[in-house]
Amino acid sequence: MENKNVATFVKIVEFNNFTKAADSLGYSQAAVTAQIKSLEKELGVPLFDRVGKRIFLTQAGKTFLPYAIDLLKAEEAAKNSVGVSEELEGELVICSASSYASEVLPQILLRYMHLHPKVRITVKVSDYLEDNMHKLAQGELDFLLCMDERNAFPDFASFAEKPEPVIFVTHPSNPLLKKKRKPLQDVVTSNFIVSDREIGYSRLLEKQLQKKGIELSPIMEMGSTNAIINVLLGGYGTSFLPEYTVRKHIKDGTLARIDVKDIDVDMYSFFLCSRDRWINPVMQAFIDIVNKSE
Repeated sequence: MENKNVATFVKIVEFNNFTKAADSLGYSQAAVTAQIKSLEKELGVPLFDRVGKRIFLTQAGKTFLPYAIDLLKAEEAAKNSVGVSEELEGELVICSASSYASEVLPQILLRYMHLHPKVRITVKVSDYLEDNMHKLAQGELDFLLCMDERNAFPDFASFAEKPEPVIFVTHPSNPLLKKKRKPLQDVVTSNFIVSDREIGYSRLLEKQLQKKGIELSPIMEMGSTNAIINVLLGGYGTSFLPEYTVRKHIKDGTLARIDVKDIDVDMYSFFLCSRDRWINPVMQAFIDIVNKSE
């Protein structure tokens, strides 16, 4: 069994598309088709069903996939065991929520680039989770950095999970801070600014408010966390944001936390990747660096 045919099979699964897999591997589509036919002939079973322009793994294909990934891992391990150590080369594509792209990801990338300078890194910034998950499933992204409830995406592999407190925050001049008791109703109706409601913590806040019979009617909805922070710094409104995004402003006194007792939103940050793809050395090196950063 030729490992290049196995690698082609895995790449097609990653992209769910023969043409994209061929482009990624630098082969013609005819060559990719021939490799899969050769592999299917050797195994004695079809690996893909073709319905119109779409492809689906057969049951045999689903059964073979984890073994195919193990074969590629074994090949890489064998090469590394006897070969001369070489610098990693390749491409890494990461998508990150906007707040992480500016606050968390840069330090990780700096460490990665220092160790693996020949790897080309592309960082896409987007807070539109549904679109991001689709791209991750289609193999257009290697990793997705996001924040949501624990175990929110059981169909994907996750790593580097850690709790991320989300807090109510405002300008220090807000009269609300002078009240001894700060009812949740008052906080979310005091010129409340909310992040895009497709974002996990805003979505979860709205769900918890609904359970308490409180309607979320923000004065403003903004897709950028940094934009919300700038509005708050200007002396207007309250918001509900990940603590790490406003930590330095609370420390220097330019923003203030509002302590609200009757709500608790448990959020976690984590990296996601597809369960169906082979973790190549470029990706594994990234996983190792992220895990060491925890």
